Amino acid sequence: MTKITQITENKKNKERVSLFSDGEFLLSCHKELVVKKRLVPGMEVDVELLREMAREDEYLKAKDTALRALELSYKTEKEIEDKLRVKEYDERVIQRVMTFLAEYRLVDDQRYVELFAKEKLRSRGIRKVQYELQAKGIDKETFHEVLENLDTQSLEEETCKKLAEKKYAQLQKREPDAYKLKTKLFAFLSGKGYEYDMIQRIVRQVTGADLET
Repeated sequence: MTKITQITENKKNKERVSLFSDGEFLLSCHKELVVKKRLVPGMEVDVELLREMAREDEYLKAKDTALRALELSYKTEKEIEDKLRVKEYDERVIQRVMTFLAEYRLVDDQRYVELFAKEKLRSRGIRKVQYELQAKGIDKETFHEVLENLDTQSLEEETCKKLAEKKYAQLQKREPDAYKLKTKLFAFLSGKGYEYDMIQRIVRQVTGADLET
């Protein structure tokens, strides 16, 4: 057993404290743990309790890291997990944090896909949206499952036409060749992630002619 002789508040972070025994450092942890364990100077503690507090402290720090990241913007599960792994938290701690976040719906990949798709489809096609989501750790199954419940077709086509009309107006100023103009418009829309059939249809509407003519 070890007697706690001093508990001091961290000068840089008032939420953390340090425990000492006769001048010897024992542990630095969140103040919440000291209150929870009802630790006071003069109390004797065993090594196992200190280890338990160290483990709990790592969890609290990891949870704070995740919550701070989520304050900046909504994120996928993979993005949060990657953030915690960069900070070199133990894998068991990471999974415990993810369980907490999921329980309070602070991370929800399906909700993320829905919000992301609705926003990004205003500026690009579904293929590009899917590619960007895959980079964020969203699997194809989740992506398609969410899209089944969203009316993305009309939004995507409306955006594609707006982008095409704007680009077509720009191209007309510097490209006199009609075929080259339509080819460049096709390439632009393809780069935005739109499907071939949709591009053909939109190009026809905007230019008044098929790509082949």
